[in-house]
Amino acid sequence: MSGKYGQERGLMKKLSLICFTEAGAELCVRLMEGFSEKGIQCQGYGPGKLVERSFYGEKLVPLSVSLSEWTKEQFLTMDGMIFIGAAGIAVRAIAPFLKTKAEDPAVVVLDDMGKFSISLLSGHLGGANELAENAAEISGGQAVITTATDNHGGFAVDLFAKKQKLVICELNKIKEVSSAVLRGEEIGFFSDFPIEGGLPSPLINNGEQDVNLWITIKDEPENEMLKDSFKLVPRLLVLGIGCRRGVDSETIEKAVNQVLQRWNLSKESLAACASIDLKKEEPGLCEFTASRGIRFYTYPSEVLGEVEGEFSASSFVKQVTGVDNVCERAALACVKELGGGKLLVKKQAANSVTVAVAALDWKLSL
Repeated sequence: MSGKYGQERGLMKKLSLICFTEAGAELCVRLMEGFSEKGIQCQGYGPGKLVERSFYGEKLVPLSVSLSEWTKEQFLTMDGMIFIGAAGIAVRAIAPFLKTKAEDPAVVVLDDMGKFSISLLSGHLGGANELAENAAEISGGQAVITTATDNHGGFAVDLFAKKQKLVICELNKIKEVSSAVLRGEEIGFFSDFPIEGGLPSPLINNGEQDVNLWITIKDEPENEMLKDSFKLVPRLLVLGIGCRRGVDSETIEKAVNQVLQRWNLSKESLAACASIDLKKEEPGLCEFTASRGIRFYTYPSEVLGEVEGEFSASSFVKQVTGVDNVCERAALACVKELGGGKLLVKKQAANSVTVAVAALDWKLSL
């Protein structure tokens, strides 16, 4: 999940490949077959005349638009791209569409003989390094990885975050951590959650270093030492929301922000939103969850009524919905469905919106 609320990238699922020669077409199909066996959805493209005369033509799609238009579309829809041809072609094609580490897909380049597989863009967060290595394995060639931390065998904080499914709040601090690693410095490591397993070098648990990592769902540190730390956030919070019919998304957004600010909770830690099924098509709620990039769960009153706990009951809410509390019960019903957790913030009401917050159980497994 990416965008303005932070960066957390998942596994590669969709991959586009493009070739420019007959040898490249044969390699393209080999790669498609190999990646398909790994469970990755693939599609290969090539110039129309090449595809028509290629023995493998039935597996490739003729390129019906300019390379620039094709590249733009792949940047918007694909997790990764493989160019089979000269690196310069790929560089010129992708240059106009580059955005940030948080958004750019993985881009890999192979020569049409499959001798070299070059990780060109989004080596860690996008997965291009791994993609290049897998492509080299299929083609029988050599992967070319240029990221310094990989070549020096050092700790890569963006790769660590990706594997742990942590949101990177400040992408510009990746360079700060990587530079410290390459200088041979120790990195302080602080976690608000239990740790299972040993920390990789050069992380020092609770060590006060010049550069520190902090795993938390808090928005601001209470410890002054962590003020300038590199913050990594697990997506653990589930919002329970109740609202009157017709409340707009801006009002809901304001109510949620007030709760997060009051309890010092990071907006990047939001994992989901839950409510009663009467609200499953409520425009304001649907727009709010879409803007935050979080899933929206709804439950019938019967299910909410079975949730155990002490709740802020309302006879009016029960008369309207059939259950005495929507936001607290919905938040707990959702964390139960997602693996278990507890209520963190009880019902808060503002401008016809009620908000509660539950937290999923979680630990850092290394």
